[in-house]
Amino acid sequence: MSVQQTLVIVKPDGIAKGLVGQILRAVEFNNLVVAESRRLRLGRDWVEDLYGFERDKSYFKEVVEWVSSSDVLLLRIQGEQAVDKVKWQIVGRYPNGIRGHYSENWIKNVAHAPDSVQSATQELQLALSLFERMNLMDEIRLSGKMIFALTGMSECGKSTVGKYFDEKGISRLKIVRLFEAVRDKLEPREELYEFLKKQEERDPYALWDAFAEELLLTMEKSGKSMVSIESLYGGGLGPYLMQKFKEHFCIIFIDTPIERRVLFQMQRENLGTVEAASIYLSPRDEVKERSGIPALKDMAGEVLSNSGTLDELYQAIDVIIKKHLQ
Repeated sequence: MSVQQTLVIVKPDGIAKGLVGQILRAVEFNNLVVAESRRLRLGRDWVEDLYGFERDKSYFKEVVEWVSSSDVLLLRIQGEQAVDKVKWQIVGRYPNGIRGHYSENWIKNVAHAPDSVQSATQELQLALSLFERMNLMDEIRLSGKMIFALTGMSECGKSTVGKYFDEKGISRLKIVRLFEAVRDKLEPREELYEFLKKQEERDPYALWDAFAEELLLTMEKSGKSMVSIESLYGGGLGPYLMQKFKEHFCIIFIDTPIERRVLFQMQRENLGTVEAASIYLSPRDEVKERSGIPALKDMAGEVLSNSGTLDELYQAIDVIIKKHLQ
């Protein structure tokens, strides 16, 4: 089976109905991946080119006006048989797929996807300029900046690493505080956990876009060009930030043996035995595993061993800082 690429455009009604999360889950279920994503408002000329083969249709003007009326989400998706899987199993056609469940009519029909390898190639080429333009805008804004995302299992030493970064002039930011700032702008009365759960269910990219913007605003306001963010949780945020920030972003997975983490837990909770600490640590590790933390080790730019002395840990961090300052 061949690896293919295709394009999905989540239309204004698909975004308004909170279907982005559902589409992304369907992509993952079909063993496909989102290689690139961008949220933007499309120009009329671009949409006319997209639907050029339908210029003689009575609904052409209306569909162009609708798709260019407000923000859409562009997704470049790849994987085995991606074109057919996206078109017929995910987006679908009446009465199947997401379209079949949520479309109002032929214009407001949630999402667009090409129906052949040839049309997918043509549409991806058309979208290339949009992706390149927005990538260039990001690169200009990110010039000179570096973001380290700290992650790992419970009691692995993330705080120790974050504090050392801070001592080196690399500001230590808490991810939860950044999400609280996002929440305060969008739904200030909502409890943080419920806000995140609802947003990730409806449109995780909107949440992550807002998080990335809050992070960059925080860096710009403080005048800091290098920061660490702590602690990166599992799931899609890490891959999204890797796509968006590229070489300006590095996941650091702090790899600490279980025996050492148990000792850290004993010290933190003032527990008297290894058994007591293990009982305390085990459910926390289960939560980390369910949230996908172990998978972050495979995609990390740096795996930082925390199995030796504190001086050895600091020396390893110095090597990472020097490497990314070049």
